[in-house]
Amino acid sequence: MEKRIQELDVLRVLAMFFVITYHFGCEYAAAGLPFINLFCTTSNYDFGNIAVTIFIALSGGLLYKRYGVIGCDERCPTQPGITNDAPKNTNKFEQIKTFYVKRAKAIYPPFWILSLYIPLSMIRHLVTDGNAFFLGNPVSLLLTVIGFDGYVKLFGISTYAFCGDWFVGAIVLLYLLYPLLAKCYRNFPVVTLIVLAGLYASQFLLPAEHGGILSALPATLMFKFVIGFALIENLERLKDWRVAAVAGVTFVALTFVDIPGRLNTDALGTFASFALFAALFYLAPQLLRFKVASVPIRKLATLSYCVFLVQHVGIVWVQGAFVKIFEKMHWNFTQWNVLALFACTLVIIVLVAWILKLVSDKLVQKR
Repeated sequence: MEKRIQELDVLRVLAMFFVITYHFGCEYAAAGLPFINLFCTTSNYDFGNIAVTIFIALSGGLLYKRYGVIGCDERCPTQPGITNDAPKNTNKFEQIKTFYVKRAKAIYPPFWILSLYIPLSMIRHLVTDGNAFFLGNPVSLLLTVIGFDGYVKLFGISTYAFCGDWFVGAIVLLYLLYPLLAKCYRNFPVVTLIVLAGLYASQFLLPAEHGGILSALPATLMFKFVIGFALIENLERLKDWRVAAVAGVTFVALTFVDIPGRLNTDALGTFASFALFAALFYLAPQLLRFKVASVPIRKLATLSYCVFLVQHVGIVWVQGAFVKIFEKMHWNFTQWNVLALFACTLVIIVLVAWILKLVSDKLVQKR
């Protein structure tokens, strides 16, 4: 088994943390509760963008490192650090089938477990309202089964979306496209990146009212996904202190210097994400020298997908519980006790994610 790149685990854990801080800040601000705007939003981007961009790039890069071009035989040119786990004695169809089965087993079991909330809600609505299909569209349940309920909801389609927000459908879409994207990148890396960058940039011609969904559009997702291929091929170059220094300065500038214009909807967040990726990859070995950091990072990194699944709804539910407790005890919310509530929420989310992964892993192993 190939050695795990622990520096990438640091980035994965950071993405987990940022997606929680972002949604925590958004939900508490929407409820009119005080909170410290720490790792939530800046004048140029939000940390939810950072989290999703890093997660998508890592997913693409690690898939490319593990599988290379699926269906590639021994005549395919090899690339440094890129392997192909598919058995060479199987045909291309079997290799692609094996890839999709493995990806489905990684994505769907925990998502389906959380989605069990939907039939329970349907039963409750049947008893109380006489209508199990409380959203009025039974067909949309099919979108839940394939993980696209949250994704299509961004585009105004009513669904029973409960967990995973939109990124589950985004990841499924990217995994479906992976064999094609990997082959294009392997054969024409520069052309592939230029075409995807062009498609991504062309989206800024869309009317401003559609800017909120730009980060979830297919061209955006593919661009960030394939950038992950390039990053994984050039990890050695990211160990250069000069690259890290430029990346660090870029990230700080994008975080603290207000850059006006429409580009700050997603593009500046993307630049900030990859700058942070490069800077932190260089600094990560210093952090991993300490066992008190390396052990938790290694364990938390395995929970990343489940954390992304449970974090948003966990924040909402835990917030509701906190509001009721504070009302009953006649306590007031302040920035400092909300910060303590964030720490409690973080622990609860990680615990639930750990239980979810444990249960889903056992179910997959039994099959």
